[in-house]
Amino acid sequence: MTALDIEIRRLTAADAAIYRDIRLEALRANPEAFGSAFETESVWPVGWFAERLAGGAAMLGAFRGSELVGTLGLLKADGPKRQHKGILVGMYVRPAARRGGVGRRLLDAALDLAAQSVELVQLSVVKGNEPAHRLYQSAGFVEYGLEQRALKVDGRYYDDILMAKDPIGA
Repeated sequence: MTALDIEIRRLTAADAAIYRDIRLEALRANPEAFGSAFETESVWPVGWFAERLAGGAAMLGAFRGSELVGTLGLLKADGPKRQHKGILVGMYVRPAARRGGVGRRLLDAALDLAAQSVELVQLSVVKGNEPAHRLYQSAGFVEYGLEQRALKVDGRYYDDILMAKDPIGA
């Protein structure tokens, strides 16, 4: 699979069932990388995911044919004092689609979208996830902090590296 085989588009409520599947896969496979938990979201019906996709956040999907192989969301911060910022969330690429440029295509699409509405894009990446960290650095993100003990999974703490970039000229 190459990045050329991939179509990136915004997910809609009609994509709720396939989004739920990949989201639960991500939470199960990499619990240290997400603030939510498989145990929490697995009990939510498809309708909950449809409402989430129909809401204000933009969730992008990477498709190979009809298969959803990756996701990345862009949330716009709330309130007049924070609305200049966007936050990238929920980055996940299925193992079979990794190392083929899918993550980069998702990231580029999210940054293009961000450039239309925000001045600053932020994200967090779990310390130790070097492929993701390198991807974000290659896109111009810079570290601005470290949140120690950001998550606790099965008794183990995980730190989050905080990163940001100006989306203009992304």
